[in-house]
Amino acid sequence: MADLTEIRLRVLLVSRRKDMLDSLQALLGRYPGIALERKLVVNGHTDPLHGVAELPDALVLHLGETWQAELEGLSARAADRRPPLVVVGSAADAAAMRLAMQAGARDLLPMPLIAADLVAALKRIERDRQSAAPGRKRATTVFINAKGGCGGTFLACNVAHTLATRFGRRVVLLDLDLQFGTIPVYFDLFPGRGLMQALENVEELDETALDGYLARHPSGVAVLGQAAQDSLPLGGVSLDSVAKLIKLLERTHDHLLIDLPRNLNAMACRVIERAENVALIVQQSVTVLRDAGRLTTCLRRDLTVSSERITTVVNRYDRRSAISAEDIRNTLSCGEPILVPNDYRNVEESITTGQPLLSHGRATSVTKAIQSLAQRLDGESAEDRRGLLARAFSRVARSKST
Repeated sequence: MADLTEIRLRVLLVSRRKDMLDSLQALLGRYPGIALERKLVVNGHTDPLHGVAELPDALVLHLGETWQAELEGLSARAADRRPPLVVVGSAADAAAMRLAMQAGARDLLPMPLIAADLVAALKRIERDRQSAAPGRKRATTVFINAKGGCGGTFLACNVAHTLATRFGRRVVLLDLDLQFGTIPVYFDLFPGRGLMQALENVEELDETALDGYLARHPSGVAVLGQAAQDSLPLGGVSLDSVAKLIKLLERTHDHLLIDLPRNLNAMACRVIERAENVALIVQQSVTVLRDAGRLTTCLRRDLTVSSERITTVVNRYDRRSAISAEDIRNTLSCGEPILVPNDYRNVEESITTGQPLLSHGRATSVTKAIQSLAQRLDGESAEDRRGLLARAFSRVARSKST
């Protein structure tokens, strides 16, 4: 029997079949660290969480005949109103897999249910829950273009969306382009209050008050940038105010992503020095690489940013270009860069509609590259992120072989 004595979870069991609830309760009831609640769905509501006042730490959902409506009901909820989900049922069905992933499922477990699989799924949820606890080390990442127009803002927005929707992280985006920041537009958001107002009142802000200045996307991503009606600021801002605001954002989120303008002024240098990661965005151009080399030298020599903290991202990558990925590695003396392929049509449609790529074009090569960048910045191993589909297909194959 797998050991769950170290697990401390409130788990809600939901099914339209009493016998399945009895079976799941009998399986998990032997573990004292799991506080079980159960919900037998007998009415016409398709949302499995309808009427649940306090969200559990984990939801175990048995898929019945109305599985499509149930998963769509969960998908319609905002990300912060969906607990970690384990689906028990038709995991071999491709449509069920797709909808379960959209609903934020961590695991899909086929029938007949294998106890060890359910235990392992709950262990992963508990591990992620502990990593998101107040004592967890927060990660601040700065995105900066080697030359104007390299696409740093677009990448920052889509990495943030990926970290929130695929990794379950609490993410906030800070747009420090004080004059021409555009991050809210990438999410089709038009906030009434924003960065400048937050900086003016930072001395009085706490975690609760700060929330009033954040614009929230349905994915759960929080955005702090220019308000829709802000006039163009002509003066500078207090470095101490920016530092206090950043500390507050770091305390309340797992990831703080900062989009910096291409200007190494005092504010930018101070932000870079305290960040755990710097995403340097380049393109396959001689002029871009020239500036990237100068910027990299400044980061390493003047701001004492170690090479391990710098992730080089080649945006709009074209393998037919005369400048190869190896040329970029040699020129910048960097590690393996993240290659984000050129996909003008999908990227342009994503920006125009204000829909992140995961919502607009999930299977595109550029989306997959952004997921790789998000994974590197999140710091989890490949084994930790083996993937929902890989686990599901592995279980299906195992069940067919027995």
